[in-house]
Amino acid sequence: MIPDLRHLPAPCIERVPEAILMPMAPGRGHACGVLDAEGHPIAAARTRIGPNGFTADPAAPADMPEALPGRWLFAGVGRHHFGHFLLEALPRLWALDHLDARPDGIALVPMAGRDIAAIIARRLRPLLDMLCQGLPLHLVEAPTRVDEAIIPTQGFGHLDWSHGTPEARAYMRRHLCAAIAPDGPELLYISRRRLKPASKQVPFEQKIERWVSRAGYHIFYPERHSIAEQIACYRAAKAIIGPDGSAFHLAPFVMRPGCRVALIQRRTRQPAFNAIVRQIEVMAEADLWTTGAISDLPAPAPDHTGPLPPALGELRRALRGAGFL
Repeated sequence: MIPDLRHLPAPCIERVPEAILMPMAPGRGHACGVLDAEGHPIAAARTRIGPNGFTADPAAPADMPEALPGRWLFAGVGRHHFGHFLLEALPRLWALDHLDARPDGIALVPMAGRDIAAIIARRLRPLLDMLCQGLPLHLVEAPTRVDEAIIPTQGFGHLDWSHGTPEARAYMRRHLCAAIAPDGPELLYISRRRLKPASKQVPFEQKIERWVSRAGYHIFYPERHSIAEQIACYRAAKAIIGPDGSAFHLAPFVMRPGCRVALIQRRTRQPAFNAIVRQIEVMAEADLWTTGAISDLPAPAPDHTGPLPPALGELRRALRGAGFL
């Protein structure tokens, strides 16, 4: 099956005997994936790694591949950016609930030039433990021949793929919710104010935090909490306010159906915002409200002391009118 940017692929699992798993080659094409026994690329192993493209097909290795016995599920690409990791390394794991025999492990291709092993060890291992069903993870850092590669279609992903297939949605919710119980405040504001660099932050967010705090919302900085703590908070919340970003790729997997969500558009990238909207609506079945009041608002100067921009007042009035404040 050849993946298509416009249409989320129907669930399918391809099996390739005597396959060669290929690491990512340096260069803009991000060539990596799976070859068959004769060295031909398998189209189904292309991974959507952004809004506009897939990994390129790899060339056959010049030298003899390393040997890794067993049957391995090809998971896709792992990289350091949290949101991209969620959308590129996890979307094929749904197949683990639909195989007739348990594979020997999960194979993941690291993004070229990134030490994904250190990032997994430092932060992402608990997430993989919840979703990989106890299977070992093999990072494909050299051409590697396996007895069989199991290649599921991506069950969700960037832009038009954000809503996910029913199989992938059910898998993520079932396994994450089984691992982590709800624990946290009922009113949650997901903040970006402490992210670095400052370009990732939302203009005047400290002011927004004051408003929502007075209304009873707990200010939550996801990057300062473990994955398990984040999931517990998202599961417990009955109302969530926050600017669009990676947190809203994780939260829809686990937030309670009917949760009230106020999603604040923080940038003018409309397709990316629309994709998060669709993910929240479909995956979480949330009661979603959105606003673009501050999407064009530039960052203030560090020594800003003048009056607040009108867009900020518009945001506050909109939140009040929607019943969040």
